[in-house]
Amino acid sequence: MNFKALALASVIGLSAPAITAITFSANSVSAKSVSSIPPTGTFADVGQQWEVRLFLDEFGVYSYEAVNTKNGNSLTLKKPTITREEQAYIYTFKNGKYRYQIIYNGSDPNSIALYVFNPSGKVILNRVMVKHFQRPQGTYTDAKQEWVVRLYNDRRAYIYEGENVKTGDKINLKNPKSWREEHTYFYMFRNGKYRYFITYDPADQQKKINLFVLNPSGENILERDLTLEQDI
Repeated sequence: MNFKALALASVIGLSAPAITAITFSANSVSAKSVSSIPPTGTFADVGQQWEVRLFLDEFGVYSYEAVNTKNGNSLTLKKPTITREEQAYIYTFKNGKYRYQIIYNGSDPNSIALYVFNPSGKVILNRVMVKHFQRPQGTYTDAKQEWVVRLYNDRRAYIYEGENVKTGDKINLKNPKSWREEHTYFYMFRNGKYRYFITYDPADQQKKINLFVLNPSGENILERDLTLEQDI
């Protein structure tokens, strides 16, 4: 196993010691099969280009779902092998001759490192990922409960569902352009020549988002602060 990429893992507190002789070859992974509970949840890199969802399915199989938020490409892998290096657990998923490794230190449950190795063993992708960088997801409403916005990931897209409760008008948009300015993330969805902006600060303890709608001439025709009512 090639561990040249482990140097970057120190960023999230994972050491790079010699390999120990602990390998789990079970076809599925449960919380009981390792001494440390495997990481679960949705993780993203600081630029939100990559999102990884780790979870145990209804059959107890540990699964990896990843999406490239820029082009919509997605991948699902299951049944990793597990190795341990001192405090770090390494979950290796295979996609043909490619290897996808999740490196995790249980002392920091909100962070993982992702490495992808090509068939020759070269690292072609490495990212430090944390839960707080993921895109906002859930159902949001304004103070008057006039507007409801639902944001979520499906298999290949980031979805915006908006509803005016008073009129019953609904809209469904997907695949926004996204960028970051200091601590704030911007997501711009298009509906013809109309633009729907969601702004989001992951550090906001109240988990609020802001909605702005601009008409074709660039005039702001709607502005709302929305609060998370139901998480996903």
